[in-house]
Amino acid sequence: MSDRLALPTAAALAFLTLALWLYLLLFQAAGVQVANRSGAVIGGLTVCQSGGDCLHREHLWPRQIWRIPLEKVQANQVRLTVQEAGGQRQSASHSPKTAGSRPSFVVGQGGRIEVQ
Repeated sequence: MSDRLALPTAAALAFLTLALWLYLLLFQAAGVQVANRSGAVIGGLTVCQSGGDCLHREHLWPRQIWRIPLEKVQANQVRLTVQEAGGQRQSASHSPKTAGSRPSFVVGQGGRIEVQ
């Protein structure tokens, strides 16, 4: 690549990268977010809407976030269920107050689930 094209190419790539980050941050689809703050790998995650639609995930690593994009959270209730190592299941539910709200679950120490 010639020196004349290096600066415009770098500027165009920087602009496209910035535009993509802004799009991802500002225009994400509404959905459910599950964060693992337990310090351990958790498994057997299931997120269900009151309409019966469910998504499953086998593992969520420590400090990892699982974002589940949905067109609109129209359900009256969203439920997260986590399978613990001992075979027990813990669950928590969230009822959005507005149609555009994004339910957020945080799995903490001991598998405790908090709704934010």
